[in-house]
Amino acid sequence: MTLNEIAKKLIRQNKGRYLILSLSICFAILMTGAYGVLLFSPAITDVLMTDGSTYLIALGMYGITVLGIVVFLFYANSIFMKFQMGEIGIFLSLGMPPKAVTKMHNKQFDLVFAFSGVIGVVLSIPFAFAVWSFLTLFLSYTDHTFTIGWQGIFIAILIWISAWGILRLKNTISLSKADVIKILHSSSENEEVKGAKPILGLLGLFAIPMGVILFNITAVIDGLKTISMLFLVISLIGGYLLTAQITTIGTLVKRFFPKAYRKNILFYNLVRQKGNQYTLSLFVSSLLIALTVFSICFNGSSFLELHYQVKEDPYDYAVLTTGEQQKDLDESTIRLMAEEHNISTSDWHSLDMLLIGREHQYQEKEKNEWGPEFVISQSSFEDLTGQTLSLPENGFGYFEDSDNATFQTFSNEQGNFYNPSVHKEFHLTKTSLISEENIVNNSTQISYFLILNDKTFQELKNSLGPDYQFRYYLFNGDHPENSKAFQDELLGKIVTLNNGEIFDSYQEAAVQDKISGYSDVIIPYAGNELYAARQWDFYPYAKATQLDILLESGSVYLLLIFFIAIIAFVSASMIMCLKIAGTILQDQESYQRAVYLGLKERDLKKMIRKQIALIYFFPTFCGSITAIFMINRFMAVSSVTHISAITVLAVLLSVVVVIIQIIAFGVLQRRMTAVATKAVYEKNY
Repeated sequence: MTLNEIAKKLIRQNKGRYLILSLSICFAILMTGAYGVLLFSPAITDVLMTDGSTYLIALGMYGITVLGIVVFLFYANSIFMKFQMGEIGIFLSLGMPPKAVTKMHNKQFDLVFAFSGVIGVVLSIPFAFAVWSFLTLFLSYTDHTFTIGWQGIFIAILIWISAWGILRLKNTISLSKADVIKILHSSSENEEVKGAKPILGLLGLFAIPMGVILFNITAVIDGLKTISMLFLVISLIGGYLLTAQITTIGTLVKRFFPKAYRKNILFYNLVRQKGNQYTLSLFVSSLLIALTVFSICFNGSSFLELHYQVKEDPYDYAVLTTGEQQKDLDESTIRLMAEEHNISTSDWHSLDMLLIGREHQYQEKEKNEWGPEFVISQSSFEDLTGQTLSLPENGFGYFEDSDNATFQTFSNEQGNFYNPSVHKEFHLTKTSLISEENIVNNSTQISYFLILNDKTFQELKNSLGPDYQFRYYLFNGDHPENSKAFQDELLGKIVTLNNGEIFDSYQEAAVQDKISGYSDVIIPYAGNELYAARQWDFYPYAKATQLDILLESGSVYLLLIFFIAIIAFVSASMIMCLKIAGTILQDQESYQRAVYLGLKERDLKKMIRKQIALIYFFPTFCGSITAIFMINRFMAVSSVTHISAITVLAVLLSVVVVIIQIIAFGVLQRRMTAVATKAVYEKNY
């Protein structure tokens, strides 16, 4: 039999390992490419805007996951190489030169990597399209046009070629140093892990929460914000140190429970033998599980906040109309439309609102800037809130719903304002600043405004043209099940009155003389429904449908986050499965010797299940607990108010992850245990 025939026979016998490597490469490139196709797609960037914080977060998550996928590829390659060492040892023992063995191996490796990478790249576009199509089945506002982000394909190809070259070089160097004797004893070598000492394990256990807590403290202190991320690195180091102690678990059990140690001595020693392998795979898997839970909860927190925000809005409906539209859509018309949908209105407020310019004043005057501002009268505000104000004719009050950020722009007592109709500035003195929740609907576009004395308000109104005069209706109504039909009729009426167009820059028109680069932005409503639902002030608000609209407007972001979470979770599971397969294969000789010395089949299966459980559940529990703690601490330094609800969400999501892993473990351990015991007894008998 020639060497070529031997090589082909070995490939046929061990085709499973080539299939595992091929699937790993295909998965890594497919997921990287598919996510990139969506992330850089105009359908996504037009909604999230590439300079927005949500898009930057999505990019950061992409970078972390790509790093995890690269680690996964390196781990899959290391497992493949350990499998291959048996074949390599055969060829070396037959007298084949190391260079020839390396050349033959590289030829096989190149074929697998090239084929798998091409499949991954080719399938990434249809896979991304399938994900996009599935999402848009449940959405009515989202643009259904799928576009390809070619940058994502380029990144996937770059990662594929780079990983191919680096792994090929790494394997070539390893094979050039291959030694037959070392290969024969590779399965029984001990891999002592640096840092595998109980005292360092305690230090790691302490460092994980302490790093997050210190991040929590420094992230809100101006002088320390720049170093806050360093404390997360401390948590990561603590996680590694804690993971490394898995290999020394037998030492602790031996010291405190000698009887239990003697009963499971083979299990503890097998764990110790594979020290570095356990530490790396379990640590990376733990990080990916933590990323799965954390990414969904952290990025989903804003949508949970929106849920509470909409729920706490004081009015069921809010409608903004222009002065010109009052002839066709006034209070009586809206009430009549509501009655036609069997909705009885109550708590009705009609607010006359004016639009003017205001100079935002800062401590450094060169940073001052002009912006539009709505104005209401003192009597309207008192009727809305039940409060009593005392505003002089030359004074103003300012209201904002539970947000003090804008208050910081009133650094001076005197405010500078601008009348866009007569093109003149005027000045008023700051009298009061009011911050109070549940006065107006905070989830609508109008949640802050100026308050003027009634006389001053009327004088200003008389001098303003109709383009800068509006009426804002706030009211409640019963029968929320009819809200959608009522809202749709209102929307249709408003769109018709606006000639089917959205005047997107109508607020900026009030300060067009004060800002450079102003231009009218008029777009058709048709084809821009999603944008209108998100940004158009004249889009009628209905509490019963508002959360759906907000979720749909953020659906592309949710798509990216869930997609990245799935990639992280599947990557973690595949790393664990590869580790399980590698462990059982490497421990075959130990199993055989144990059976030869009298270990019963039942006890062998029990020990194998323990090995699988250790690999499968340590990352699951460690990653989930870490994610819960981190999400709680991260929310504490954010503007999120419902921290407990988000923490509960993290706990529930972790429970779901654990249940999935338990189900997967039940299937996997039964299959792997049967395969391992069958191989052992076939060789022994």
